[in-house]
Formats: sequence, C-alpha cells, structure tokens
Amino acid sequence: MSDQQQNPDAPQDSGRPYTQPGQPHAQPGQPYAQPGQPYGQPAQPYGQPGQPYGQPGQPYGVATPPYASGQTAPRPGSLGRTALIVAVSAAAVGLFFQIITPFIYMSVGYQFVDLLSNLVNLIVLAGAGAGLVLGLIALRRPAPHLLAAIAIGVGGSAVVGTLVSWVSNLFYYFGF
Repeated sequence: MSDQQQNPDAPQDSGRPYTQPGQPHAQPGQPYAQPGQPYGQPAQPYGQPGQPYGQPGQPYGVATPPYASGQTAPRPGSLGRTALIVAVSAAAVGLFFQIITPFIYMSVGYQFVDLLSNLVNLIVLAGAGAGLVLGLIALRRPAPHLLAAIAIGVGGSAVVGTLVSWVSNLFYYFGF
C-alpha cells in the first residue's frame, strides 16, 4: 500500500508550499501568503521615499523630529568638514612660512629664523595631527566620508613632512 492510501489526510507534494485549509494557495515566488492580503503587498503602507515611518497619532507621511523643538540637528559630515579645515589650515601655515622664510633671513638673521622655524613646525605638527585624528574619527561615523578622507591625506602628509624635516635638520646639526 502507498503512503497516500495509508494516510489520506497527509498533504500532497505538488511542488507548492503547504497551506492550511481555507487559505489561498501561494503563488510561485510567494511562499508565505497572508490571508486577506494581496500578493506582494506589505502589511503596512510605505511612507515617502527617504522618510521614516510616522508615529501613531500623526498624519500619514509626517515624521517625528528626532530632536526637541529648541535643538538643531547636527549636519551630516560636519566633523569631516572640521577635520579638513584644521588639516588644510595647518598645512597652509607651514607652506606660508616656507614662502616667507627667505625674506626673514634677509631682515633678521639665521638664529631667529631657526627658532621661529621650530615653533612654526610644532604648530603645523599639532594642527595636522589634530586634523588627522578628527578625520579618522569622522570616518567611523555614518556620514559622508569624502571630506574626512581628504583631511586624513592632508594631515598625514603634513605630519610626515614635518617629522622628515626635523630628522633632516637633526642630521645637519650633528654633521652626518
């Protein structure tokens, strides 16, 4: 005797998913049909594209603000922008000092320029390091990453350039 004859209530394998009696059969590609719902329609309607679902008691499509009425939302990418401004400012100070160094040599002398150069390089190193760290922090946030990546590049190159400059000056001092 076959399995069909022994247990007539067992579901038959017709290639479709099993359904309960009284439920419509699922269509191919729609294995879990819900009673009373047309195929392919979600249980809740979607809001406007890019908008979160509204809260109960609010009109359809109106999102609740995530901040209290007196607060403003931080703009996305503001830390990356800050990192870029800090890194570019530090690099610009270093480049500006490199441009005016010959004029300072002519007017003041070597000893003062050497001291001033070390102080400016220390400021450039601190600013570029701050831009580099802020850029790394901004990359870990869910915001646009372009400005943060540029800040990392500019800050990293300024830090490396300043450190190589100090090492080369150290070789001149010791006469290598």
